[in-house]
Order: sequence, then C-alpha cells, then structure tokens
Amino acid sequence: MDESRKLFVGPRLKRLRRELNLSQARMAEELGLSPSYLNLMESNQRPITAQVLIRLAHAYQLDPREFANDDDGRIVSELEEVFADPLFRSTPVARLELREAVERAPSMVDAINRLYRAYQALRGAREAVTPNLSDRDRAEGALQVNPVDRVRELIHEARNHFPELDEAAEALAADLAATGHEPFFAVAERLHAKHGIRVRVMPVDVMPDALRRYDHHRRQLLISELVDPSGRIFQAAYQLAFAEMRETIDALATRLEPVDGPARRLLRVSFGNYFAGALMMPVALPQGKCYRVRSLPHLECYP
Repeated sequence: MDESRKLFVGPRLKRLRRELNLSQARMAEELGLSPSYLNLMESNQRPITAQVLIRLAHAYQLDPREFANDDDGRIVSELEEVFADPLFRSTPVARLELREAVERAPSMVDAINRLYRAYQALRGAREAVTPNLSDRDRAEGALQVNPVDRVRELIHEARNHFPELDEAAEALAADLAATGHEPFFAVAERLHAKHGIRVRVMPVDVMPDALRRYDHHRRQLLISELVDPSGRIFQAAYQLAFAEMRETIDALATRLEPVDGPARRLLRVSFGNYFAGALMMPVALPQGKCYRVRSLPHLECYP
C-alpha cells in the first residue's frame, strides 16, 4: 500500500466488530492478527494494510472499498451543515472537533444526524400544517389538515385497494415461492442477489435502541433479534418494496397527493407497508364491496 495514502479506519473497524458481536480476541484470531495489533488499528495508531483488507473481505464477505474509500471528509462537511443551523448558533463547534468526533465516535455522529433529520421532518410537518400567522390573508385560507388524517382519508377513498401494488406483489410472491426457500431467506436472498442489499439479524446489544436500521452507504438492512420471525419477513419485504417498486410507489403517491409534503411522504411509507403485507399474504381482490386489509387477517367492507 502506498505510504503516502495510509488508511486509518479505526472507528469503522470497531463498528464492524461490534455489529458482528465479536470480541477483539475473536476478530484478531479470525484475521490472523494479534489482539494488541487489532487494538492499535481500532485506535488509529496503526493503518490498515492491504493484506488485512483482503482478509476482512474474505472473512466477512465485505467489499474492501468500504474501507479503502475514506469518506470522513464528507461526513465532517455534513456535520458542519447540521451545526450551521440557527438552532446551534449559541454553541458553535469547530471543524477540528467535528473531525475528531467522526474519527473517534462514529456511532454518536450517526445518532446526531438521525436526530437532526427527525427534527427537520418534524419542523417541516409543523410548517406544512400550521399557517404563517404573520400573513393574515394566507393564514385565513390555509387548510390545517393533519398529514396522518389526510393519508387516512386518501386510503379510505381508494377503498384500500391499489391494483398495481397487489399485482406486482402477487407475481413476486410466486417467484419467491418457486425458489423453495422459506419466506425470510427468499426475500433476503432476492435483496442481496438483485439489489446488493444484505439482510442481517443483529444481537440486541448491538442495536439496543432500534428494531430495524437501513445503512444506505453499506447497503445493509439490520434487524434486531428481538423482532419475531413474521416481523423479520415484513421488514425485509418493506425494504424490497422500495428496491423494486420505488417508481410505482412514487407515482401512486403523487397521483393521490399532488402536493409535495408530509402527507405524500407518509403515503409512500403506507404503500411500502401495503406492498410488504401483500407480498406476505397475497389474495384475490376485490370481492363485491369488501377489500382485503393487507396488514389485518380480515376483509374491510364499505357501504
């Protein structure tokens, strides 16, 4: 490896070990290293070598580029954008501190980013449903509709019947059944083989505060071991919905809710859930004025 391009990947290496629920001694043994040398790499006191990258890729079925591509600078820039928000005006954070956080506490950085995205979504939803009181003319005509109520109304008007999703789910269910594998493995294998997304069931001590997490950069769906078997199938099927049906879901959500906002985003989530349920439980639709509710084991009837 070029000496001028030494790779210090301690935080990422430590995070991988924790995700795999391995001790330093166990991972060192599997990589043919001494525990002390692995510890030095995790603390960024030693760079990772090409030989160790190859061993990592072979032992844990990883793409070496996940480690060879140093994207810490990008993450630092994203953090700078977060802390540029007026919310943090009274507590400025130096770039050097941000870089140190990225290198030494990547899990904390991920948590900060998730929390800020949730804050932005909440703020956006509030602004979407709350009129600007400083503009009385606009405030008087604003429709204060809760996004959840709006989505519930749209789905009710459609009789919870979306043929394009039903037909695609039934066709895909037949393809998965033809593999002969049990449902969870069949869906997980489809995600990996066709979309490069790995599905992993993780110990609760690795995911203490979440039941599912999708790592976009590493293309991994992580599911807590606390989720029961049917729930694991559903979570994997939900991910498959957006891997294979994103364009259809987006088009359907736009058709029902032309205004881009919280209601349309919530509709997309609802359609992902709908498709996942349909994939797990395909049935014939419709029957008179009754329609199958995909997340419930009964027919929903309307007058």
